[in-house]
Amino acid sequence: MKKYEHSPSGSNFVENDEYNLLMTSMRVSVSKHLLDDHFTVVWANDFYYDLIGYPKEEYEAVFENQCDRFFRSNTDDWDGIVAAAMGAFEAGELRYEHITRMRHKDGHMIWVRLVGTYTEDVIDGYHIAYTVMSDISDIIRMQKEQTVTYNSIPGFIAKFRIRESQIELVDANERFLYFFDHREQNALVNLNTPENEAALRESFPIMRKGKPVRFTMEARDKEGHAVWLQLNGDCIDTIDRDPVYLMVYIDITDLTRQRELQKETNMRLEQLAFVDPVTGGFNRTCFELKAEEAIKAAPAGTYALVWMDVQKFKLLNEMFGVESGNEALKYIHGVIRSSLEEGEYVSRTSADNYSLLLKAAQKREIEARLNDIAEKVNHFNKDAEQKYILSLTAGVYYVEDPKLPIMQIQDRANVARENIVRKADAKLCICMFYSELDQLRLMKEKEIENRMRDALEKEQFVVYLQPKQSLRDGTIAGAEALVRWLDPERGLIPPNDFIPLFEKNMFIVKLDLYVFERVCALLRKWIGHGEKPVPVSVNMSRAHLLDRDFLKRYEDIRQRYNIPAELLEIELTETLVFENPDVLMQVIDTFHRGGYHCSMDDFGSGYSSLNVLKDIDIDSIKLDKAFFGSEEMDNPRERDVVTSVLELAAKLKMTTVAEGVETDAQKDFLKGTTCDLLQGYIFSRPVPPEEFERMTFGRTLS
Repeated sequence: MKKYEHSPSGSNFVENDEYNLLMTSMRVSVSKHLLDDHFTVVWANDFYYDLIGYPKEEYEAVFENQCDRFFRSNTDDWDGIVAAAMGAFEAGELRYEHITRMRHKDGHMIWVRLVGTYTEDVIDGYHIAYTVMSDISDIIRMQKEQTVTYNSIPGFIAKFRIRESQIELVDANERFLYFFDHREQNALVNLNTPENEAALRESFPIMRKGKPVRFTMEARDKEGHAVWLQLNGDCIDTIDRDPVYLMVYIDITDLTRQRELQKETNMRLEQLAFVDPVTGGFNRTCFELKAEEAIKAAPAGTYALVWMDVQKFKLLNEMFGVESGNEALKYIHGVIRSSLEEGEYVSRTSADNYSLLLKAAQKREIEARLNDIAEKVNHFNKDAEQKYILSLTAGVYYVEDPKLPIMQIQDRANVARENIVRKADAKLCICMFYSELDQLRLMKEKEIENRMRDALEKEQFVVYLQPKQSLRDGTIAGAEALVRWLDPERGLIPPNDFIPLFEKNMFIVKLDLYVFERVCALLRKWIGHGEKPVPVSVNMSRAHLLDRDFLKRYEDIRQRYNIPAELLEIELTETLVFENPDVLMQVIDTFHRGGYHCSMDDFGSGYSSLNVLKDIDIDSIKLDKAFFGSEEMDNPRERDVVTSVLELAAKLKMTTVAEGVETDAQKDFLKGTTCDLLQGYIFSRPVPPEEFERMTFGRTLS
């Protein structure tokens, strides 16, 4: 083989990871060869080795990167490659193409198409060629099968004369005549349908010009069964300038039925992928695709995105059942969709939340429009004796930057909605518009998220204890563990600045367990110093309930410190009762089996009722400060309600704690009731453990 001198001009081809990945993902083999006697492989992408079945290391070890050695079992094919590649190169051409066979490692032969491009690169005196190799076995196999089929078909072949105004049957074989059950035929098929007539109108002028045609038509066999035939025709002769066509009929009935079935399947899959099963409208995925497309196609400021929420919808589910709740969600979606203009979209995003993409307008116009939607939603109340008002909240974000991801746009609208404070005289739909303050809050939350893990590892979260005073003898009978963030740069960060965020991002789970461990360490220290410890309550977020084995993590900590379970009380918020009372009862049973006490925090702050005391096997309840609205306790109805709740809890053998007590009048009133414990600023704020120890044991324990 002729050798060539090295060319300094270099090559435009680049073998890099990105190019290799792209070619491999397209299942295309790319390789670089010397134009020597062996076509030595200099470099190849991953699919080159996948295609031939040999891993790179094995290929190099067995064949030493020499292609002629790889083709030793089929030298004829190798000779064809050499002739094609070198013939084109020596003729001065820039590239060559060649189809050949190649033996896979497992022994079977595959067909490949080689497309080589010559470069000016020279290594050791040999020019370099890049070769793209693709597996075309299926194509070759199909061509061969088709050729054999066409050559062997004894029937469904007919010859037609394409006259100026009609198609005339010239000749046909027996199978054609048997299928159509007649000896004479002046049309391509025996069934007149709109689809057949349309196909014929399109194909007839082409056949008059003598050009090849291929189309599909429906026919009936002699039993009357419908079949689908693919007609392949070409002009083979002329009679008085009329083209004569040989038509080959292929029965594609099964294929057509499969396509129809596939079409139906695709439609069902599309429904699953893009249709909300509750409303029948767009689901979140479909909405985000359409909204993002519309936003990016329009000038900045064209659209506003609205995140809308139906207030207290869970209560509707509780009262009327999930099925009725779903009907309500579908009804609300229908009202919203009927209020949209061209180019606007709506989707039920999740649960009772809706996303709306609206044309931007002045704030008062958007507020009026959303309130009009709320009025229409509540139209069913017009003649109802007992009205059930569906109130809405909506956060609005004006899309000034179309490049923002749609999820970020939705998040900003939802941030605006979360800032809503509902008033007693509010409209049916309260709107809040996203502002820079919201952006600052998001940045602040992001900063907290960036620091929270490091802060936990460095024990910047500290436990404070708020004493619980016995109303019988004035002693400290317990404590509630509360967490504070002692940042070395920012000082003491109050829990309201980070707890809500941690509940959203699930970091609260780690923080709860951290606080629980600090409490266990304190109890162990008190016991070790010979003091009689008081029970300490710790808060448990609902996020723990996502793990069925959540108690095991608590138990592992408690047992490590060898703390009696009865010294630990788990505080659960009353919202858990409303959201899922069955789950709450299971949780309480789980804790009781472990020997823990359970209390319900914030009783009376939201959805609590006396019925809860009957259903939930709780050990103690903490009366929310909402019970103590008057500082002097001079409201007779207020006193009666508090007294009744306390007496009922006492009859149920529940310990009662009054929290948020701030005045002497409130404390004196509680002393005359069955209330057991007091927790509030009138006695003590939350204090560090050292100060709590001085208050409880009269000394600080080292």
